[in-house]
Amino acid sequence: MTATSSPSRPKRRVKPDAEIVLLCNPRAGGRWKELGKIFDSEEARFARRIVTDSVEDIAPAIASLGQDAKLLCIYGGDGTIQRILDRLSVAMKGKELHLALIGGGTMNVTSRWCGMSGSPADNFGQVVRDYRSGDLLLKEVPLIEVRQDDQVQRGFTFGMGPIVRILDAYERGRKGKAAAAGLALGAVSAVWTGFPRRISELTAPMRARVVLDGEELPYDDFSVLLGNVTGRINPGVAPFVDQRTRNDFYCAAYAVTARELALLLPMVVRGWLPIDRASLLRPRATIRQVTNSTRPSDITFPADPRYINRTAHTLEIESDESLYTVDGEVLPSNGSPLHVGLGPHIKLAVSRSARTGHRLVRPVKPMPEEAGAESGAEA
Repeated sequence: MTATSSPSRPKRRVKPDAEIVLLCNPRAGGRWKELGKIFDSEEARFARRIVTDSVEDIAPAIASLGQDAKLLCIYGGDGTIQRILDRLSVAMKGKELHLALIGGGTMNVTSRWCGMSGSPADNFGQVVRDYRSGDLLLKEVPLIEVRQDDQVQRGFTFGMGPIVRILDAYERGRKGKAAAAGLALGAVSAVWTGFPRRISELTAPMRARVVLDGEELPYDDFSVLLGNVTGRINPGVAPFVDQRTRNDFYCAAYAVTARELALLLPMVVRGWLPIDRASLLRPRATIRQVTNSTRPSDITFPADPRYINRTAHTLEIESDESLYTVDGEVLPSNGSPLHVGLGPHIKLAVSRSARTGHRLVRPVKPMPEEAGAESGAEA
Protein backbone atom coordinates (compact mmCIF):
# COMPACT_ATOMS: atom_id res chain seq x y z
CA MET A 1 0.00 0.00 0.00
CA THR A 2 1.44 3.28 -1.08
CA ALA A 3 0.94 6.37 1.05
CA THR A 4 -0.26 9.42 -0.81
CA SER A 5 1.07 12.77 0.26
CA SER A 6 -1.22 15.75 0.41
CA PRO A 7 -0.20 18.72 -1.70
CA SER A 8 1.80 21.15 0.35
CA ARG A 9 1.44 24.92 0.25
CA PRO A 10 4.36 26.56 -1.58
CA LYS A 11 6.70 28.39 0.74
CA ARG A 12 6.49 32.13 0.67
CA ARG A 13 9.64 33.92 -0.31
CA VAL A 14 10.42 37.02 1.73
CA LYS A 15 13.49 39.18 1.48
CA PRO A 16 15.72 38.89 4.58
CA ASP A 17 15.73 42.69 4.85
CA ALA A 18 12.06 43.33 4.10
CA GLU A 19 10.79 46.89 4.30
CA ILE A 20 7.83 45.71 6.38
CA VAL A 21 8.60 43.96 9.67
CA LEU A 22 6.00 42.28 11.89
CA LEU A 23 7.11 42.14 15.53
CA CYS A 24 4.90 39.92 17.66
CA ASN A 25 4.58 39.46 21.41
CA PRO A 26 1.67 36.97 21.66
CA ARG A 27 2.01 36.76 25.45
CA ALA A 28 1.08 40.41 25.93
CA GLY A 29 -2.63 39.68 26.26
CA GLY A 30 -3.25 38.62 22.67
CA ARG A 31 -3.93 35.12 21.40
CA TRP A 32 -2.00 32.72 19.17
CA LYS A 33 -5.20 32.14 17.20
CA GLU A 34 -5.39 35.80 16.23
CA LEU A 35 -1.70 35.82 15.41
CA GLY A 36 -2.25 32.78 13.20
CA LYS A 37 -4.78 34.77 11.16
CA ILE A 38 -2.11 37.37 10.52
CA PHE A 39 0.47 34.75 9.49
CA ASP A 40 -2.01 33.14 7.09
CA SER A 41 -3.03 36.41 5.48
CA GLU A 42 -2.04 37.38 1.96
CA GLU A 43 -0.34 40.53 3.28
CA ALA A 44 2.02 38.47 5.46
CA ARG A 45 3.96 37.57 2.28
CA PHE A 46 5.41 41.06 2.28
CA ALA A 47 6.58 41.16 5.90
CA ARG A 48 9.47 39.69 7.81
CA ARG A 49 8.30 38.10 11.06
CA ILE A 50 9.94 38.38 14.46
CA VAL A 51 8.18 36.54 17.31
CA THR A 52 9.33 37.13 20.90
CA ASP A 53 8.83 34.63 23.72
CA SER A 54 9.10 37.28 26.46
CA VAL A 55 9.63 41.00 26.92
CA GLU A 56 13.35 40.32 27.47
CA ASP A 57 13.57 39.30 23.81
CA ILE A 58 12.43 42.71 22.57
CA ALA A 59 15.87 44.36 22.74
CA PRO A 60 17.63 41.81 20.46
CA ALA A 61 14.58 41.83 18.19
CA ILE A 62 14.88 45.59 17.71
CA ALA A 63 18.62 45.23 17.07
CA SER A 64 17.90 42.73 14.29
CA LEU A 65 15.49 44.91 12.30
CA GLY A 66 17.98 45.56 9.51
CA GLN A 67 18.74 48.68 7.52
CA ASP A 68 15.94 48.19 4.98
CA ALA A 69 13.12 48.19 7.54
CA LYS A 70 10.77 51.13 6.97
CA LEU A 71 7.51 50.03 8.58
CA LEU A 72 7.35 48.17 11.89
CA CYS A 73 3.97 46.55 12.63
CA ILE A 74 3.68 45.73 16.34
CA TYR A 75 1.39 42.96 17.58
CA GLY A 76 1.23 43.42 21.34
CA GLY A 77 -0.13 45.62 24.11
CA ASP A 78 0.82 49.03 25.48
CA GLY A 79 3.57 47.51 27.65
CA THR A 80 5.17 45.84 24.63
CA ILE A 81 5.02 49.11 22.70
CA GLN A 82 6.63 51.01 25.59
CA ARG A 83 9.58 48.63 25.75
CA ILE A 84 10.04 48.93 22.00
CA LEU A 85 10.02 52.73 22.20
CA ASP A 86 12.67 52.61 24.94
CA ARG A 87 15.06 50.78 22.64
CA LEU A 88 14.09 52.00 19.20
CA SER A 89 15.87 55.36 19.08
CA VAL A 90 19.14 53.78 20.18
CA ALA A 91 18.90 50.89 17.73
CA MET A 92 17.91 52.96 14.69
CA LYS A 93 20.58 55.67 15.22
CA GLY A 94 18.62 58.43 13.53
CA LYS A 95 17.10 56.27 10.78
CA GLU A 96 13.40 56.98 10.32
CA LEU A 97 11.07 54.06 10.96
CA HIS A 98 7.29 54.23 10.82
CA LEU A 99 5.26 52.31 13.40
CA ALA A 100 1.87 50.62 13.03
CA LEU A 101 0.25 49.58 16.32
CA ILE A 102 -2.13 46.85 15.13
CA GLY A 103 -3.35 45.72 18.58
CA GLY A 104 -3.02 42.34 20.23
CA GLY A 105 -2.78 43.44 23.88
CA THR A 106 -5.34 43.83 26.64
CA MET A 107 -6.20 47.55 26.47
CA ASN A 108 -4.61 48.74 23.18
CA VAL A 109 -5.11 52.37 24.23
CA THR A 110 -2.71 53.96 21.74
CA SER A 111 -3.67 51.56 18.96
CA ARG A 112 -7.31 52.60 19.28
CA TRP A 113 -6.29 56.26 19.42
CA CYS A 114 -4.68 55.70 16.02
CA GLY A 115 -8.01 54.43 14.72
CA MET A 116 -7.02 50.74 14.68
CA SER A 117 -10.46 49.61 15.81
CA GLY A 118 -10.62 46.30 13.93
CA SER A 119 -9.06 42.97 14.82
CA PRO A 120 -5.25 42.79 14.71
CA ALA A 121 -5.48 40.75 11.50
CA ASP A 122 -7.75 43.31 9.85
CA ASN A 123 -5.57 46.19 11.03
CA PHE A 124 -2.42 44.51 9.74
CA GLY A 125 -3.96 43.77 6.35
CA GLN A 126 -5.16 47.34 5.90
CA VAL A 127 -1.82 48.85 6.95
CA VAL A 128 0.17 46.66 4.54
CA ARG A 129 -2.21 47.32 1.64
CA ASP A 130 -2.09 51.07 2.27
CA TYR A 131 1.69 51.03 2.54
CA ARG A 132 2.16 49.15 -0.72
CA SER A 133 -0.27 51.41 -2.58
CA GLY A 134 1.19 54.61 -1.16
CA ASP A 135 -1.97 55.51 0.78
CA LEU A 136 -0.71 54.93 4.32
CA LEU A 137 -1.41 57.97 6.50
CA LEU A 138 1.03 58.89 9.24
CA LYS A 139 0.83 61.12 12.28
CA GLU A 140 3.91 62.62 13.87
CA VAL A 141 3.70 62.25 17.66
CA PRO A 142 6.21 63.28 20.35
CA LEU A 143 7.06 60.82 23.08
CA ILE A 144 6.95 61.50 26.78
CA GLU A 145 10.49 61.09 28.12
CA VAL A 146 11.04 60.31 31.81
CA ARG A 147 14.55 60.63 33.25
CA GLN A 148 15.83 59.59 36.66
CA ASP A 149 19.60 59.64 37.07
CA ASP A 150 20.89 57.68 34.05
CA GLN A 151 17.62 55.83 33.42
CA VAL A 152 15.37 56.93 30.53
CA GLN A 153 11.89 55.65 29.64
CA ARG A 154 9.78 56.75 26.70
CA GLY A 155 6.11 56.34 25.97
CA PHE A 156 2.82 58.16 25.59
CA THR A 157 1.68 58.44 29.23
CA PHE A 158 3.42 59.04 32.55
CA GLY A 159 1.69 58.58 35.89
CA MET A 160 2.47 58.67 39.59
CA GLY A 161 0.46 58.42 42.79
CA PRO A 162 -2.34 56.25 44.23
CA ILE A 163 -3.50 54.92 40.85
CA VAL A 164 -0.03 53.50 40.20
CA ARG A 165 0.00 51.74 43.59
CA ILE A 166 -3.36 50.14 42.74
CA LEU A 167 -2.06 49.15 39.30
CA ASP A 168 0.97 47.53 40.93
CA ALA A 169 -1.30 45.60 43.33
CA TYR A 170 -3.20 44.25 40.34
CA GLU A 171 0.01 43.27 38.52
CA ARG A 172 1.22 41.38 41.58
CA GLY A 173 -2.07 39.55 42.16
CA ARG A 174 -4.53 37.54 40.12
CA LYS A 175 -5.24 38.72 36.59
CA GLY A 176 -8.47 38.96 34.67
CA LYS A 177 -11.64 41.03 34.56
CA ALA A 178 -12.99 39.58 37.81
CA ALA A 179 -9.79 40.39 39.70
CA ALA A 180 -9.72 43.92 38.24
CA ALA A 181 -13.35 44.52 39.18
CA GLY A 182 -12.75 43.21 42.69
CA LEU A 183 -9.78 45.50 43.19
CA ALA A 184 -11.74 48.48 41.85
CA LEU A 185 -14.61 47.80 44.26
CA GLY A 186 -12.12 47.41 47.09
CA ALA A 187 -10.58 50.78 46.21
CA VAL A 188 -14.00 52.48 46.25
CA SER A 189 -14.80 50.91 49.62
CA ALA A 190 -11.41 51.95 51.01
CA VAL A 191 -11.91 55.56 49.93
CA TRP A 192 -15.26 55.88 51.72
CA THR A 193 -14.92 53.52 54.68
CA GLY A 194 -11.18 52.96 55.20
CA PHE A 195 -11.58 49.21 54.60
CA PRO A 196 -9.99 46.98 53.45
CA ARG A 197 -7.12 48.63 55.26
CA ARG A 198 -4.45 47.27 52.90
CA ILE A 199 -6.17 48.99 49.97
CA SER A 200 -6.89 52.12 52.00
CA GLU A 201 -3.14 52.62 52.37
CA LEU A 202 -2.81 52.51 48.58
CA THR A 203 -5.30 55.36 48.10
CA ALA A 204 -3.50 57.84 50.37
CA PRO A 205 -2.33 61.01 48.56
CA MET A 206 1.26 61.14 47.33
CA ARG A 207 3.51 63.65 49.06
CA ALA A 208 5.69 65.43 46.51
CA ARG A 209 7.33 68.65 45.48
CA VAL A 210 6.17 69.36 41.94
CA VAL A 211 7.69 71.96 39.61
CA LEU A 212 5.78 72.71 36.40
CA ASP A 213 7.62 74.74 33.75
CA GLY A 214 10.00 76.05 36.41
CA GLU A 215 7.20 77.09 38.79
CA GLU A 216 6.76 75.14 42.03
CA LEU A 217 3.16 74.22 42.72
CA PRO A 218 1.83 75.45 46.10
CA TYR A 219 0.71 71.98 47.20
CA ASP A 220 2.35 68.95 48.82
CA ASP A 221 -0.24 66.15 48.53
CA PHE A 222 -1.50 64.83 45.18
CA SER A 223 -4.05 62.17 44.26
CA VAL A 224 -3.31 62.41 40.53
CA LEU A 225 -0.13 63.27 38.64
CA LEU A 226 -0.16 62.65 34.89
CA GLY A 227 1.72 63.55 31.72
CA ASN A 228 0.44 62.52 28.31
CA VAL A 229 0.77 63.29 24.58
CA THR A 230 -2.34 61.67 23.07
CA GLY A 231 -5.03 63.21 25.26
CA ARG A 232 -6.34 59.77 26.21
CA ILE A 233 -5.37 57.66 29.23
CA ASN A 234 -7.76 54.74 28.79
CA PRO A 235 -10.89 54.12 26.72
CA GLY A 236 -13.37 56.76 27.89
CA VAL A 237 -10.76 58.59 29.98
CA ALA A 238 -9.77 61.89 28.32
CA PRO A 239 -9.25 64.25 31.27
CA PHE A 240 -7.28 67.05 29.65
CA VAL A 241 -8.67 70.53 29.01
CA ASP A 242 -6.25 72.45 26.79
CA GLN A 243 -5.07 71.60 23.28
CA ARG A 244 -1.36 70.82 23.20
CA THR A 245 1.06 72.08 20.56
CA ARG A 246 3.98 70.29 18.96
CA ASN A 247 6.36 71.29 21.74
CA ASP A 248 4.41 70.51 24.90
CA PHE A 249 2.42 67.74 26.57
CA TYR A 250 -0.76 67.44 28.61
CA CYS A 251 -0.34 67.59 32.37
CA ALA A 252 -2.75 67.05 35.27
CA ALA A 253 -1.84 67.47 38.94
CA TYR A 254 -4.78 67.21 41.34
CA ALA A 255 -4.01 68.24 44.92
CA VAL A 256 -7.19 66.83 46.45
CA THR A 257 -8.09 63.89 48.66
CA ALA A 258 -9.01 60.52 47.19
CA ARG A 259 -12.56 60.91 48.53
CA GLU A 260 -13.03 64.28 46.88
CA LEU A 261 -11.61 62.96 43.61
CA ALA A 262 -13.87 59.90 43.69
CA LEU A 263 -16.92 62.10 44.16
CA LEU A 264 -16.12 64.13 41.04
CA LEU A 265 -14.51 61.36 38.98
CA PRO A 266 -17.28 61.13 36.33
CA MET A 267 -16.65 64.81 35.53
CA VAL A 268 -12.87 64.77 35.82
CA VAL A 269 -12.30 61.87 33.40
CA ARG A 270 -14.07 63.92 30.72
CA GLY A 271 -12.06 67.06 31.30
CA TRP A 272 -14.72 68.92 33.30
CA LEU A 273 -13.08 70.68 36.22
CA PRO A 274 -15.06 71.60 39.37
CA ILE A 275 -15.91 75.21 40.07
CA ASP A 276 -13.78 77.11 42.55
CA ARG A 277 -15.98 77.25 45.65
CA ALA A 278 -14.25 80.44 46.74
CA SER A 279 -15.64 82.16 43.63
CA LEU A 280 -19.15 81.67 45.01
CA LEU A 281 -18.16 84.14 47.74
CA ARG A 282 -17.38 86.71 45.00
CA PRO A 283 -20.62 86.60 42.98
CA ARG A 284 -20.10 89.96 41.30
CA ALA A 285 -16.79 88.94 39.73
CA THR A 286 -18.25 85.63 38.59
CA ILE A 287 -21.35 87.28 37.08
CA ARG A 288 -19.15 89.83 35.31
CA GLN A 289 -17.03 87.03 33.81
CA VAL A 290 -20.17 85.28 32.51
CA THR A 291 -21.79 88.43 31.08
CA ASN A 292 -18.56 89.39 29.27
CA SER A 293 -18.72 86.16 27.27
CA THR A 294 -19.82 86.88 23.70
CA ARG A 295 -21.18 83.39 22.99
CA PRO A 296 -22.76 80.72 25.21
CA SER A 297 -19.89 78.38 24.34
CA ASP A 298 -17.43 80.95 25.75
CA ILE A 299 -19.03 80.98 29.19
CA THR A 300 -16.60 79.66 31.79
CA PHE A 301 -16.51 79.62 35.56
CA PRO A 302 -13.36 79.79 37.70
CA ALA A 303 -12.00 76.27 38.19
CA ASP A 304 -10.83 74.93 41.54
CA PRO A 305 -7.11 75.91 41.62
CA ARG A 306 -6.21 72.56 43.16
CA TYR A 307 -7.13 70.88 39.88
CA ILE A 308 -4.13 71.87 37.78
CA ASN A 309 -4.86 70.83 34.20
CA ARG A 310 -2.84 72.43 31.40
CA THR A 311 -0.10 71.84 28.87
CA ALA A 312 3.53 71.96 29.90
CA HIS A 313 7.09 71.74 28.61
CA THR A 314 8.72 70.29 31.72
CA LEU A 315 7.61 68.52 34.87
CA GLU A 316 9.94 67.84 37.80
CA ILE A 317 8.98 65.67 40.78
CA GLU A 318 10.73 65.12 44.09
CA SER A 319 9.03 62.43 46.15
CA ASP A 320 9.62 59.34 48.28
CA GLU A 321 7.00 57.54 46.19
CA SER A 322 8.50 54.20 45.19
CA LEU A 323 6.65 53.64 41.90
CA TYR A 324 5.68 55.39 38.69
CA THR A 325 4.34 54.19 35.37
CA VAL A 326 5.01 54.74 31.68
CA ASP A 327 2.24 53.35 29.45
CA GLY A 328 1.06 50.96 32.16
CA GLU A 329 4.51 49.53 32.88
CA VAL A 330 5.07 49.89 36.65
CA LEU A 331 8.63 51.04 37.28
CA PRO A 332 10.59 51.51 40.53
CA SER A 333 11.69 54.95 41.64
CA ASN A 334 14.95 55.27 43.59
CA GLY A 335 13.95 58.57 45.23
CA SER A 336 15.98 60.82 42.95
CA PRO A 337 14.14 63.64 41.17
CA LEU A 338 12.11 62.62 38.12
CA HIS A 339 12.32 64.84 35.05
CA VAL A 340 9.45 64.58 32.55
CA GLY A 341 9.57 66.26 29.17
CA LEU A 342 9.29 65.56 25.47
CA GLY A 343 11.57 63.08 23.75
CA PRO A 344 11.95 62.23 20.06
CA HIS A 345 9.06 62.38 17.62
CA ILE A 346 7.84 59.24 15.89
CA LYS A 347 5.44 58.64 13.01
CA LEU A 348 2.46 56.38 13.65
CA ALA A 349 0.25 54.80 11.02
CA VAL A 350 -3.33 55.97 11.49
CA SER A 351 -6.63 55.11 9.87
CA ARG A 352 -8.61 57.75 8.02
CA SER A 353 -11.22 57.67 10.79
CA ALA A 354 -8.70 58.39 13.57
CA ARG A 355 -9.57 61.38 15.78
CA THR A 356 -6.07 62.32 16.81
CA GLY A 357 -6.68 66.05 16.92
CA HIS A 358 -3.85 67.15 14.64
CA ARG A 359 -3.09 67.34 10.95
CA LEU A 360 -1.77 64.20 9.32
CA VAL A 361 1.32 64.06 7.14
CA ARG A 362 1.43 62.94 3.52
CA PRO A 363 0.92 59.27 2.71
CA VAL A 364 4.00 57.08 2.62
CA LYS A 365 5.46 56.62 -0.83
CA PRO A 366 5.15 53.05 -2.08
CA MET A 367 7.99 50.66 -2.66
CA PRO A 368 9.75 50.99 -6.05
CA GLU A 369 7.88 48.08 -7.63
CA GLU A 370 4.58 49.72 -6.70
CA ALA A 371 5.48 53.17 -8.06
CA GLY A 372 2.58 53.13 -10.46
CA ALA A 373 0.12 53.12 -7.61
CA GLU A 374 1.42 56.25 -5.88
CA SER A 375 -1.20 58.53 -4.45
CA GLY A 376 -0.55 62.23 -3.97
CA ALA A 377 -3.51 62.87 -1.70
CA GLU A 378 -2.92 64.73 1.53
CA ALA A 379 -4.99 64.31 4.68
